[in-house]
Amino acid sequence: MARKRSSDEAGVSLDSLMDALTNVVAVLILVLILVQADVTQKVEEFLDNLKPATPEEVQQSKEQLAKVREELERKQALLQQEAPTPAAIEEEKRSIALLEKELKDNSELLADLDELKRLERKLRLERDVEQEKTSKIEEEIARLLAQLDATPEKVAKPDIVTIPSSRPIPATAKIYYAIVQRGRVHLIDPFTPVELFEDEFRQEKRHWLLERVKRQGADRYIYDGRKIEAHFKDFDFKNRRNQRVTLVAPPTGTRMRIEIRPDLKEGGTTTEQLAEPNSQFAASVKALSRIRGAVLMFWVHPDSFPTYLKARPLADAVNLPAGWEIRFNQMYAVTLSDVEIRRQKEPPPAKPDPNPQPKPPRLGPKLD
Repeated sequence: MARKRSSDEAGVSLDSLMDALTNVVAVLILVLILVQADVTQKVEEFLDNLKPATPEEVQQSKEQLAKVREELERKQALLQQEAPTPAAIEEEKRSIALLEKELKDNSELLADLDELKRLERKLRLERDVEQEKTSKIEEEIARLLAQLDATPEKVAKPDIVTIPSSRPIPATAKIYYAIVQRGRVHLIDPFTPVELFEDEFRQEKRHWLLERVKRQGADRYIYDGRKIEAHFKDFDFKNRRNQRVTLVAPPTGTRMRIEIRPDLKEGGTTTEQLAEPNSQFAASVKALSRIRGAVLMFWVHPDSFPTYLKARPLADAVNLPAGWEIRFNQMYAVTLSDVEIRRQKEPPPAKPDPNPQPKPPRLGPKLD
């Protein structure tokens, strides 16, 4: 069983505790004294090292102090104001949203404005370039006008077109043709294709005979025009003038014809080429002049009289008899009257003329 502590033992313990606390307090006081002494020393050192303020620095400090006091008073006044209501806060939010939208729109407008300014600079630059070009062109025009004024006017030599005389073409003449259209002259040889056809026909006509009609004198021979036309479809008519030669058997006719079509765009001899001494047309008329009885007839389209006036002297220079007519023909056709073919279908009846007029006598081609 534990024994009870005596009152003397309790008193001794309390005294020991008090002694210990006294020692601690004494130590703390000593530390405080030392710290205070050190702080005092530091303050004295700081004050010793502190430079005295100039009047300007003092004035600047006073101004800063006044600003701080003014800002403090403004904030204290704001603190004393009543807090905004929720409705006022919402209204302020809406105002801020509107301001943000206006700011965005204004930013887009500023971007568009920058683009417009850029386009304006570009257009002004282009305008300046065009103005410079225009100025140069105007200067060149002025120079040419001055040069034109200083140049004596040349009197153009008149073009002389002889009127066909009444001199007839000899019956035994071999008439060649020259189609003059679109600033080109195309020499037409109607004899060579006919001669080549006749030679080929004599060799092959037995294959094309349909009927022989007995009659007094020479018998009639009727041939199949379709077969003849097919046979001559790719026949070489020896044309070297870029002209298309075709044998045509009309379905409603009894006679065939040979068509000679020049290339009106690329063929023949141009007006400019006629000035060359060795042009194709010059060589052709020179060759024709050596053919006995050869005559050259010009078919002149109204749009090509200047071309005719360049071509005609070439024929006159080699003493080739020639004449001219106004014609619109774009081809030459010769009828093969010696060969009869069977008509494939009857031609439609001619429409009667309610007011027939007498036709003037036909004037054939003449030499001039």
